[in-house]
Amino acid sequence: MKLTLEELAIAEAARAELLETPLPPAMGQLGCLAAIAGVVVLVVWLPVVDALPALSFFTPFVMLFAVLGAVGGPVFLMFGGQSGRNAGRAAIEASLRVFEDANADRDELLRAAAVLLERAYISRGPSTELIIDLAEARDRVGEGLGLVLEVERHFAERFGSWPVFDSSEDAHE
Repeated sequence: MKLTLEELAIAEAARAELLETPLPPAMGQLGCLAAIAGVVVLVVWLPVVDALPALSFFTPFVMLFAVLGAVGGPVFLMFGGQSGRNAGRAAIEASLRVFEDANADRDELLRAAAVLLERAYISRGPSTELIIDLAEARDRVGEGLGLVLEVERHFAERFGSWPVFDSSEDAHE
């Protein structure tokens, strides 16, 4: 199934919109920073108070900050960096529902294909991760898989996008 120039333009416009609205940033690094700051304050504060007794009034507040940072920081590090991944998965889920809708028109399907392909990977720091369950997505896309593969081939040729559904050896090199 070959896509027309108009259909390719619709898919490209949807891709451009997605690129203009990036996923929320990962905030997990703030947890690491909070943990380090909390531990440093715990270690440094008592010698500072010994040297400057006038600061002893602030000790309960500083210790509260330090303990919250030292304990809450690792918790935030583990669970606070999921906002981009969750937004990506929500976008993928919405596009899969479009493919399941028997009344969806071709323009909607093209936009949904662009979302599937552009939100399938998430990059956080030095690594990139595939966040879509390909087997489930193939089942849910159903007969629209040919359309998705055509959009994917076009994105790969035109923009150098990474393959998602294309399982050929050439696509993964």
